[in-house]
Amino acid sequence: MVWADADDTRPDELRSAMSAVLAERADDDARVLFELASVEDFLGEEAAAIPLYRESLAAGLSAPFDSQAIIQLASSLRNVGDASGAISVLKEISPTDPLARAAEAFRALALYDDDKPVRALRTALDALSHEVPMYGRALGSYAAGLRSRPRIRVIAVALVVKDGYVLGEEYAASSARRAFLRAPGGGVQPGERAEAAVRREIAEELGATVTGAGLLGVIENIFDNEGRQGHEIAYVFAVRSPELESLPRDSRLPVLDGDTTVGWYRLADLGADTLPFYPAGALDLPRGQG
Repeated sequence: MVWADADDTRPDELRSAMSAVLAERADDDARVLFELASVEDFLGEEAAAIPLYRESLAAGLSAPFDSQAIIQLASSLRNVGDASGAISVLKEISPTDPLARAAEAFRALALYDDDKPVRALRTALDALSHEVPMYGRALGSYAAGLRSRPRIRVIAVALVVKDGYVLGEEYAASSARRAFLRAPGGGVQPGERAEAAVRREIAEELGATVTGAGLLGVIENIFDNEGRQGHEIAYVFAVRSPELESLPRDSRLPVLDGDTTVGWYRLADLGADTLPFYPAGALDLPRGQG
């Protein structure tokens, strides 16, 4: 068995051994692609493994190897710095999959790298709760109750306005608040310029390319988040994006690393007393500039 003798200090021998085992299969066979990807992954060559994992899944890799490929692809994406991509890929693992708990562990790691430490801990504890019969209920309950520690967050968001409509990310109503919209975007990373952050966030969250980004202003946003104070410094950009601007008026675009969607909303229908749009005051910036 190739894997029993695998040694990452002898990469050429491992590649040769795997090629010999797979020699009778076609080069585009899904299992061949998966095993070749696994070899590169094992050797720390994630950039080479990622396209092979994707090709194996596209070729119809069967169970249980499909779930293994998804998890290993997500791990490789995280290791090359694409935590959002890892979170998105792991959505394909069903909660009833035998590897669901393993997938949640890798999702927790990706969430942590994506600057979502509370969601990461919540995910990890929830997965662990199913494996600890005596204290599982308590762990699950405490995990659900975790909240972020107070901090000032720096974000970069995109305003995409077209023909009297704005693109907004919708958050459903809860028992503590009504539904609201946010401008797409996310946190600025240390050492990253705000414009680079909004371009990266739009690519990671919506799979779209930003062809133009002009800073409209910076807003300090202090708000109530279900009984907890939130505090953001928001860089607001007027963004041009062919993919987003061509989104049909009645269509929704899923946020790849979350559970929300983005769609068009008529500017005239938005307001603090109707459907709030955050950061507060963001919609006044483009209007104020003509």
